[in-house]
Amino acid sequence: MAGYGDRPFGLRQVKLTDEAGANAVTLPRALMMHVTPRMEVTEFTAEAVVVGASVFAAAADWELEAGGLSLEAWAKLTGLSAAAAGSTPNRTWTMTAAAGAEFPYLRVYGRAVGDAGSDDVYCVMYRCKLTSIEGSFRRGDFYITSCAGVAVSNATGLYQFVQRETGAAL
Repeated sequence: MAGYGDRPFGLRQVKLTDEAGANAVTLPRALMMHVTPRMEVTEFTAEAVVVGASVFAAAADWELEAGGLSLEAWAKLTGLSAAAAGSTPNRTWTMTAAAGAEFPYLRVYGRAVGDAGSDDVYCVMYRCKLTSIEGSFRRGDFYITSCAGVAVSNATGLYQFVQRETGAAL
């Protein structure tokens, strides 16, 4: 096993793109990216003993957390539009949600720098769909956006981890 990228320290970058990998939006102030492979398990039992098992990755569940509220990222995750208007000091961003809107498939990338500082590791999930998104306005606390979803397989695969000896931004 390679000695580089095997000790990632701290999430440094999360990007969201369309399913083809274009039109990237950075999730600002990314705090957490969690990936859990969802396993399909079948056991073969004979004479009251498990004598075999079949286990394969069927999908992956994922979660993201980020500090603040990025309407641009929220729109990318949900397929909505976030529109900017005005000029400084009177700019606004507006996003309107409608019932029944279908969420798009997208790609999710996350990157952590190795403990040496020059290497990194990143994960890409190729075909993701948002299943929940939330956040709270609370007295004395910053807004934290939390979201979760499922990654399903495409022609490339379900997800991929890449360790790089020389790290680079996504």
